[in-house]
Amino acid sequence: MNKKQWVSRWEPEQIATVNKALASITGKQNLHKKDRAFPPSPFGQTASGLEDFRGVVLTEPMQYLTIQNLDLSYAIFEPSGGLIYSTFTNCRFDGVKLDGRFLTKIFERCSFHKAILKNAAFGERFEDCDFTGSNLSQTKGRDVSFIRCRFSDVSFRGAHLMYCQFEECLFAGAKMNDGSLAGSKFLGEAQHLPDWGTMITEHVKVNGAALAVDHDD
Repeated sequence: MNKKQWVSRWEPEQIATVNKALASITGKQNLHKKDRAFPPSPFGQTASGLEDFRGVVLTEPMQYLTIQNLDLSYAIFEPSGGLIYSTFTNCRFDGVKLDGRFLTKIFERCSFHKAILKNAAFGERFEDCDFTGSNLSQTKGRDVSFIRCRFSDVSFRGAHLMYCQFEECLFAGAKMNDGSLAGSKFLGEAQHLPDWGTMITEHVKVNGAALAVDHDD
């Protein structure tokens, strides 16, 4: 199925039910509640054992939540939506469009295949996450940790990810242009490091040593 088909399978009543349930658990105003689990999907689980919310339309932000084993691939996030100050474990966000939104706190074993994250703001920690084929152009982040993440064929054009840590990440085919990695630290084998392109790399360190930059004569 394609994105249009995933979206069209949802009936308005089903979407309303999901968003009503989400509204009852999301945000600071609901932190006092003991049960803040995401509601079950009317479509059950995917073949991978994840709750199947592929293509759902979310009108509420996912904020101050602890979420695991959820497939939100091709979900549509309304303008107020985002992934804010939450912990996501083993979740899929393949093909989502979250341009200009917040993706903050902790993401572990999450997938963002071919996601549009242009101008998004990253925060805190991403561990064992896969961004293959995603658009991360003009993204912003400071003091963010990326641990064992895959950035194959990702566009970082105009991204400003400064004073971040990239540990054992893969950058095959990643496009680095017209942004800044100033002050960031990279740990990993040489063949897995990015092609720095035209990124600002002032005070970048690779495996504890200052990045050696070739200057034209």
